[in-house]
Amino acid sequence: MNQSTSVMNLEKPIEVVPSEPMALEQGLEHAIALADKQVKLLGKVLEIAVRRTNERDWVDQQDHPYLTGSGAEKLMPLFGVSLRDMSYEKLMSSDDKGQYYIYQYKGQFSWRGGSIIAVGTCSSRDKFFAWNSADQSYKPDSQIDETNIMKAAYTNMLCNGVTRLLGIRNLTWDMLKQSGVDKTKVSRVEYKNTKANNPDELNMRKEIYEKLMEISGMDQASAVAKLKELTGFQGKDGWVAGVESTKDLKGKRLEIAHSKALKAYEQFQSEMRADQ
Repeated sequence: MNQSTSVMNLEKPIEVVPSEPMALEQGLEHAIALADKQVKLLGKVLEIAVRRTNERDWVDQQDHPYLTGSGAEKLMPLFGVSLRDMSYEKLMSSDDKGQYYIYQYKGQFSWRGGSIIAVGTCSSRDKFFAWNSADQSYKPDSQIDETNIMKAAYTNMLCNGVTRLLGIRNLTWDMLKQSGVDKTKVSRVEYKNTKANNPDELNMRKEIYEKLMEISGMDQASAVAKLKELTGFQGKDGWVAGVESTKDLKGKRLEIAHSKALKAYEQFQSEMRADQ
């Protein structure tokens, strides 16, 4: 009898009760309220973070503010950002000027229950450490202080991790000005001006630069090497070398380079999420 009853119960049609519209609406309102609260909290984080720094903790690159290592070191204890599982490796590479090395640091940054994997790099092609302005060429490795390359890679990782975790990337000078940072007192990295060009092309060049800099842990030499890798191609008469500056890109070649840079950035983001 029990078995028969069990079979009959299984054969009863299952009644699907639709969700109440009021319940859905309340759930949506709750989600919106949480998101609004999060936006306000992150805005407060930005305000406090900038107030804790001064003009020496920022650098002006192509009219964009970037946090320096000293600024990142101030913000970590302030917000309780932790760093663990840090590692580094020395990678060898080469270009038409010969062999060079890249130091890559990687670490896990955590805050408020969340964590990310941040990467920082610096190479012996970094002009700040390796350029000989007298003869306009790179110094041999024997004349480069390798510890400076290591320290710069570590600092790049630190800045990358702190700014990503706290949500203080892609800032503007107006945002910093509201918290007391004077742009005129900030150190500036100068770049040669390019000729007036199509606004769309200028935007594509800017986006290529920003994406490759982030992929390279804010290391200029590594970003240039990546740009050269992305823009080289096999032509009818042989291999066409890539360019070392986005200002040398235009037309179809610029469009292709822009597409490749976006794909490389997507892959970089995917790898970072996989490492978490």
